[in-house]
Amino acid sequence: MDIKVCRYFTTLARTKSYARASRELFLTTQGLSTSIKRLEATMGVPLISNGSGTLELTEYGRIFYQRACAMQNEYDLMLDEINTLQRRRSGNILFAVSTGLTNSLPHDAIERFNEQSTTGAHVEITRDLVDYDCESNLYEKTCDFALLNDPIDHTMFSSLPILKDRMHLVVKSDCPLAPKAMICASDLNGLTIACVTPGEFRTSKKNEPIIREAAPDAKFIYSTEMIAVLEAAMQGRAAALMPRPHATLFEKEGLVGIPVEELTWGFGVAWRTDRTLSPQDEEFLAFLKQYQKFYC
Repeated sequence: MDIKVCRYFTTLARTKSYARASRELFLTTQGLSTSIKRLEATMGVPLISNGSGTLELTEYGRIFYQRACAMQNEYDLMLDEINTLQRRRSGNILFAVSTGLTNSLPHDAIERFNEQSTTGAHVEITRDLVDYDCESNLYEKTCDFALLNDPIDHTMFSSLPILKDRMHLVVKSDCPLAPKAMICASDLNGLTIACVTPGEFRTSKKNEPIIREAAPDAKFIYSTEMIAVLEAAMQGRAAALMPRPHATLFEKEGLVGIPVEELTWGFGVAWRTDRTLSPQDEEFLAFLKQYQKFYC
């Protein structure tokens, strides 16, 4: 039996919700449901009962849950011990980086770390993954650390904040908002706002409800790429909502970036809470701390 199926079942039993369990497991609800049905077919007995309108375990399911939890715990301990030994001997660290965040560190930062490491650590970067893919890789233990946009709120992850800042609204220099040093979310009312889709940029998912409440007449244009968001501002089709590094790139092109007080952005490095940090891991985290910057 695949150990992943045990994890799927125990997560479902704990959350009592296909929707919550699928989010935690980075699966579709349909994929989770199919896996549970295959598990029941393999066992030859029903494990889940939906008769009362709520998800409950059958008597068979309760027995399976107890044993599956024990199996899962033993498997995780074994895997952690093997991985810890392997990491200490090899020093290799696989670092997944969400799209766009590679440029937030000096281009030669990781190369310099590898050259100067005193513990034999060697970091390899996996580039250009959207937040969801980075989180999924971290959850599945196919990478060791991930650089993720905020909010990093998965219960399975620990994190070290690297940057905290406000989102910037990019407008034409002749816009009435342009002279302001800072604006409020309510100032966006009536504007057409270009931003990256929440599926690509999880910060959008956090900030959009704030805008909708403070500026109910604001309209949104979504794109999967930050450059397309910026182009909307350059063409005068919309004001663009983006992080400071992007907002300041084209100030000489007649555009102005203004921080929005309530709309925050940031990123941090995340790792699984059940990871036993090796000396190489500790050295890498200490190295990243030198790049911490907090604007707010």
